[in-house]
Parts: sequence; C-alpha cells; structure tokens
Amino acid sequence: MESMCSSAALKSEASDLEIGQPQGSVFLITAGGSILKLPIPSRSSKDPLNWSKWKRTLAFLAILVNSFVGLLVVQAPSVMVMSLAGEFGPDDTRPFSLSILFSAPTLFMGIAALLWIPLTLAWGRRPVYLLSIVLLFLSTLGAGLSTSFSQLLVSVCIQGLAEGINTSAALLMIIDLTFIHERPQYIGATWSIVGALTLASLAVVAQVPEITTTSWRPFYLIWSFPVAVSCLLTFFLYPETYFVRPAVAFEGRILVQSSEEQVKVYEDWENTPGGKGLPDVPTSRIQELKFWRSIRGGGWRAVRACYSQVFLCLVNPLMFWVALLEAVLFGSMLAIGETYSLVLMMEPYSMSPKSTPFVNLAGALGSFLAWPATAMFIPWISKRLTVRNNGVRNAEHYLPAFIMPVIFGALSIILYGITVERKLHHSLIFISYAFNSFSFAALATANILWITEAFPRWAAPGVVVVSGLSYAASFGISFAIMPWAKSQGYELMGIEIGVAILVIGCVGIPVAFWGKALRQYIHGRWTLNQEGALRPQ
Repeated sequence: MESMCSSAALKSEASDLEIGQPQGSVFLITAGGSILKLPIPSRSSKDPLNWSKWKRTLAFLAILVNSFVGLLVVQAPSVMVMSLAGEFGPDDTRPFSLSILFSAPTLFMGIAALLWIPLTLAWGRRPVYLLSIVLLFLSTLGAGLSTSFSQLLVSVCIQGLAEGINTSAALLMIIDLTFIHERPQYIGATWSIVGALTLASLAVVAQVPEITTTSWRPFYLIWSFPVAVSCLLTFFLYPETYFVRPAVAFEGRILVQSSEEQVKVYEDWENTPGGKGLPDVPTSRIQELKFWRSIRGGGWRAVRACYSQVFLCLVNPLMFWVALLEAVLFGSMLAIGETYSLVLMMEPYSMSPKSTPFVNLAGALGSFLAWPATAMFIPWISKRLTVRNNGVRNAEHYLPAFIMPVIFGALSIILYGITVERKLHHSLIFISYAFNSFSFAALATANILWITEAFPRWAAPGVVVVSGLSYAASFGISFAIMPWAKSQGYELMGIEIGVAILVIGCVGIPVAFWGKALRQYIHGRWTLNQEGALRPQ
C-alpha cells in the first residue's frame, strides 16, 4: 500500500470518524465476552505484534534493564551527599549549590521528551534508543573521571538527558509491542518494577561507606559496566518496533487500521485508501540488528508536526489536567525525598546517616505494589465498563485508574507533614514514603493510558507534554521545598500539597461525564493531522 493517501480518501475517513465512534473509542469486546486482540497483527515480519511472545518479552526486558540502570545513575547523588560535600565546598560549586546535582538531571529528563520523541518519528525507535544508551554510557564514564564540579555537573545533566528517553519515548515503544488490553500490565510493570529496583538499590549503595563518605567516583566507574551491558542487550534484543500496519485481507474483506487503532472494513482493494498493499519482504535476523533501518511513515514532516502539536496539547484541558496532576504529585515526592534524611537525623529520631536511606526500601515496596494494583484493577474496571457499553471501550473507561493514586498521594504527604511536625513515630515516615511511591507509579501508568487512548492521533506530543512538563516543573519545585517548610512548617506544607492533589484529581469527575463530547470537539479541525499519532498512516 502506498505511504500517502489521497486527499479524497482522507476526507472520506474523516467523515467516517464523525458518524462512527469517536477517536479514543474501540470495539474491544465481543457479544460473547471475549477480548479482541487489537490492533490486528499483519503478516509482516516487521510487525512487532506478529513476533513470538518470547521475542516481544525480550524486547520489553531490554527496555526495563535500560530504564533501571539509567534511573539509578541519575538518582545516585542523593545517597552520596557526604562524599560529594567532602570534596566540593561552596567555593567549588558557585554559582550553584551542591543540590543542583540532584535537581538538574530531572530538568534534562523533561527536556529529553522534546528531543527523543520527535526523533523517533523521523529515524525510528531503535537508532534513537541506542543513541541514548551510548550517551548514558559516555556520561557515566565521564562522571567517574571528572576532576571538577563543573565537569561532574555536565555529566549528570547528560545522564538526565539520556535517561529521559525511558520516561517518554520508551512508553511509546511499549505501546508498539503490546495489544490494547495488555498495555495496563506492561506500562504498570515498567513504572513499578523500575522504581522498586532503583529505590532498593539506592538503599544498598548507601551502605557502602567507601562510596557514600569517602569517594563518589568508584560508583560511576563501576556502574558504567552495567550501562554497557544494557547497551548490548538493547542492540541484540530490541529490533525496530515502529511499524505502520498495511491493509489486510480477511474473509474476503479488506481491513484498514487507522492511526487511532480503529478498524475500517472495505469490500475490495479498489475502495481501500492507497490501493492494494505490496507483498511483505521477510526480515532476517541480521537485518534486524542493523543500527539504522528505513521505516515507513513519519519522517521529518512528522517531527515538525509533533512540535506544533505539543502547543495544542498544552492548551488541551484534558491533557493539561493530567500533566498538572503529575507535576504536583512529583512535588509531594520531592517534599518527602529532600527532607526525610534531615528529619530522621534530628531529634527525636536521631538516626545515623547510614540508616536513613532504608526509607527507600519502604518506597521500593510501595512502588512494586503499584504493579499488581494497576494490573488487576485497571483491566477489571475497564472491562466491566466496556461490557456495559456494548463492547465499545471509550478512553473515559480508564479514568477510575486515577482514584487510587490521587487518594494515596494526598494521604502520603499529609501524613508525612503531620508526623514530622508533631514528632510522631518514625515508622509513619516510612509508611508515607511507601504510599507516595505507590501513588507515583500508579499515576504515571494511568496518565499514559489516558493520553494515548483519549488522543491516539496526538499520542507522541501528548507524552512530550505530560513527561516533559512534570519533570521540568519538578526542577523548579525542588528549590521551593526547604523555604516552604521553614516558613510554614511541614504540617501546613503537607496539607496544602495534599489538598492540591485532591482538588486537581477531582477534575476527573466532570471529565468522566463530559470528556467524550469534549474530546470530539477538541479533535474538530485537527482530525486529519496524524503525524504525531501512535502509528502515522
């Protein structure tokens, strides 16, 4: 099938959308109650949904490993404060403070979304992903060889830029690998498992006195080897997943899957937009391992369209809402993460610097529990709502997924503030961090499901906005935490952040009632613009 559809065909497709199901709605469950595997896999060897379960699992494993090694190296300075402070004094860090090593990487993780996602539309997922891992390896090695604060700061900023692909473009790569009904489990596993492993590893690293109190360089030099292994795993296990599915023949009819993963039926090839598809050329294992492989769809036109759509997504209330919610919840995580160590070392707790990082184990448990919670609750509730809707799944069926993260997120920061201000038992600090980590992983899963299902044609710029805005906002929030706590106290700060989470989270209630109509209105004149879609056609 030709790569470009005629304008007449596009107009016909737009008319079909107007009179049929709106974007973000798919017929997913049959009258018998069975779940359809959508999108429908093609017969092409390049189609990731046509790969074996084992091959798809290995590709997903490569993404998990890379996400873990990257996130750990970005967060490592938080447990090496004493070692870093012993070498770099105020004169060495001017015009910054030592804390810039902890906050600057998050800013560059936000910037990364603006860089990596558009590039994957032009070059494909595989070359951009490999490029980011090589960048992570070089920056990690550079951090270990740094001889000045400025060199270390540049290295950790590049690490944040490289790791940012795992909080943005990698989520689209997981969507490439999965059917619609599988995405809650896979996306939930990514946020939960990676977060849990990272927090648990930070607690372990903090127990190595040579790194945390004497010299921080060995960590980066040693950790460059796992990063190199991750690079090799990605090279051998992750083929290109960017694939535009051609029309397929089924029982004498032609099925065309649009960019929003709806299926249209045509009686013959002549009526199919683009005409009859070309026969597939099998891809060998050697061809899959090429660093660069030509892809169909996208291109630099898609890059330009993606950047213009980012602005439209910023002013889209249904997307800005979730971006703002994630930013505020991220702020609550920073409020706990930046202060718990200081609080636990003061009276009445008087814990040693070596003991305070064990709070990360509580966070690891909370993050891990978010996986079964989301993997069980989201498919269950969305399936029930889909069955009641005659088998059609609307994007609004994912909105109940926001209930748990909003409640636990608000509860965590309020509990933390009250505990610190009133000097309650230290176990409540551990519990509050566990709740907060659970909330963040669950919310990140709900956000990605919502924006990619509600606006499938704007999936790429939508992820740019949600990931980029939340991480960039956290950079600014990090400078306000300590002055805020000193001026108002931990209790009032916790209550204010908790109330903000609840208020913003409650926006989901009217969205559940009027979101479908609002989505149709928003699409309006931009309904034909597909370049930033899940799979441009």
